[in-house]
Amino acid sequence: MAFATNKDLYEYASEVFDQGVEDWAPELAKAETDVSNFVQIKWYNNHHNRKDYSKAKLTESQWTRSTVYRALAQHILPKLSTFRPESDPFREQIIFYKERFDEELDMQFGLGIQYDEDGDGVVQDAEVHEYKQDRLYR
Repeated sequence: MAFATNKDLYEYASEVFDQGVEDWAPELAKAETDVSNFVQIKWYNNHHNRKDYSKAKLTESQWTRSTVYRALAQHILPKLSTFRPESDPFREQIIFYKERFDEELDMQFGLGIQYDEDGDGVVQDAEVHEYKQDRLYR
């Protein structure tokens, strides 16, 4: 399964399907990789053995919104934008979805990352990990 599908994308931004593209699966796959990399870099590598990370152990539904927002901000809307200052609504949407992505990622990290460490297909309470940043970085 995937973190997000075209159906999920349609729920959040149906207008991207009015641009002559019916399948955004490749862009969603790239965004899924981005989200998984964020989880690995910001959380897993700091608290676990770097070699044992597996994207498949994440709870997919936890990352649907962040994957959709990442796909829109980084992979879909830039393809649709003319990047001209005059009348390019896609440029504003890129900024909007980038902010939503950052907020969603922060929220999911704060709620706790659901990671099925033992691979049994069920995430127990002990397998929900809060991410805390103890230092202020500038």
